[in-house]
Amino acid sequence: MHIAVVGGGPAGGWSAALLAGLGHQVTLFDAQAPWEKPCGGGITMKALDRFAIFDGSLTRKTVEQITISFGSDTAVTLRPASPPAVVSRADLGKCVLDHARRNGVHVVPERVSHVQRDGRSWKVSTRTGALHADFLIGADGATSLVRRLLSRPLPPEDLCITLGYFIPGDAPAHMKIFFLPSLEGYVWSFPRPNHISYGLITRSSPGWAARGKVLLGNFITADFGAEVMHQAEFYSAHVPCLSPPAWRKNIIAGDGWALVGDAAGLVDPITGEGIYFAFRSAEILAHTFGQSDAYIGKIWAEIGRDLARASHVYKRFYGSRFLGADFRKRTLQLAQRSATIREILDNLIAGDQSYLGLKRKLFYSLPAVCWDVLTRRNGA
Repeated sequence: MHIAVVGGGPAGGWSAALLAGLGHQVTLFDAQAPWEKPCGGGITMKALDRFAIFDGSLTRKTVEQITISFGSDTAVTLRPASPPAVVSRADLGKCVLDHARRNGVHVVPERVSHVQRDGRSWKVSTRTGALHADFLIGADGATSLVRRLLSRPLPPEDLCITLGYFIPGDAPAHMKIFFLPSLEGYVWSFPRPNHISYGLITRSSPGWAARGKVLLGNFITADFGAEVMHQAEFYSAHVPCLSPPAWRKNIIAGDGWALVGDAAGLVDPITGEGIYFAFRSAEILAHTFGQSDAYIGKIWAEIGRDLARASHVYKRFYGSRFLGADFRKRTLQLAQRSATIREILDNLIAGDQSYLGLKRKLFYSLPAVCWDVLTRRNGA
């Protein structure tokens, strides 16, 4: 079968590689890949352990400690039992595409301008010509052309914006996450192998790009001084951040087509993390190829239900109050005094704690948390 993949990021490249490995003829279209993205580039231990792409020579930096802050007066530092790693997204993209090419994938460095049904096949058009394929995969990100034409586009309220600066130089293996009272989202500082990724994620709204750049500039200047801004490279991109109603309307496959990764909306709405889901959705598509109902069902059972639960938690996490203060602030204050809460945070970051099981975990951990607080264990 001839398969056309639109988009050459982790989801598209991995889908192409796996399907070519199964004997299919695969053509992948992307005018820019591999590219950098204004994300931290953090890879959870769950992803590092599962996907073979991370067993090779991909350069990465293993995180030794993670500091999570709220405002200027509340912070907790974790020393993760299952440490994440940080990679350059351009390096990761190149690694995935090289693997796809070795599996026989034909990579076309052009932008797809249109796709349409042509009898039982798909006509995939670029500026210089057209190709016919039996199956179409949309892996072209949050603003996916394939999604717009075959499913429903993600509206602005289901998108977040990420802004980032890449600052050349080495940095300690210290990941930092900053929550601010007025920001529905967070600021990050991630140590990559040869530079620092400093960025911000928040709900997309008019004027936020300009305000976000100023906010990031202030954080970077406070950490490194104003002169580093002359070397910093700016990036911006959209990330899916589906609301609870959007999950009920999220159509990700049909007769002869499927969406993977960001194009399918498979991103944690609280953290913005999507690398694990990009690779895993590619695997699920390869295992269920040609069975759209099986693909939809397995994505929902393994990924969608938990992310939909995260979308319900989102508003509480960013907008509710707990014990008379902002929920995020109180959580970090408890983490300062409770080894149990720190362990739960560590497991969330590692990808080992689901949102579906979080409420139950917190309930059964309540006696241990109370004991921690009463005995004033302080590991911050």
